[in-house]
Amino acid sequence: MDEKTIIEKIKRIRANKNITLKALAGKTGLTEGYLSRIEKATSAPPISTLTRIAQGLDIDVSYLLAGGGEDLENSPSIVIGRKEDHNAKDAAGALGTLKHGYRFEPLASGKRGKNMQPYILTPDFEAGEFLQHDGEEFFYVLEGRIEFLYGTEKYELSQGDSAYFDAQIPHTGRSLGERKSRILIILHSYKRY
Repeated sequence: MDEKTIIEKIKRIRANKNITLKALAGKTGLTEGYLSRIEKATSAPPISTLTRIAQGLDIDVSYLLAGGGEDLENSPSIVIGRKEDHNAKDAAGALGTLKHGYRFEPLASGKRGKNMQPYILTPDFEAGEFLQHDGEEFFYVLEGRIEFLYGTEKYELSQGDSAYFDAQIPHTGRSLGERKSRILIILHSYKRY
């Protein structure tokens, strides 16, 4: 997914729903100025910020990152992801690398209002910026090795290792070795009432 396309989707959805930047700021906890800069930028913000924007727009973050049906009102209550679908997306190169140092593959596109966001991430060899957001995260290393930076701590994890943590603590990571790692990550955001 082209990063400029992600930004265009944010602007289009916000305009279609007649949500002002001020109203979106109130729903996301982000400042109006920061949201304005995002909409004028050529690169997308981190997943944690995109998740907050998606929640504020009442859409699924995977719609912003990997497409999705235009008819968001008819999203199913269950999402079944087939292996063939994920392999086809990957082979077609539909999922690009964002500037924040990872490759993103959503596993449950389409369902609105969910509190969990499952992804497969492929971190770069250089650590991206530190992320910090509401909620909790769990990740499981599917392939390779990673260096995980959490607050002031540093952990080296290998295939089969996992971490479950408070996402409000700044965190980032990078692949180690000769091949990029693959990580199953589940982001749980607290429901806003």
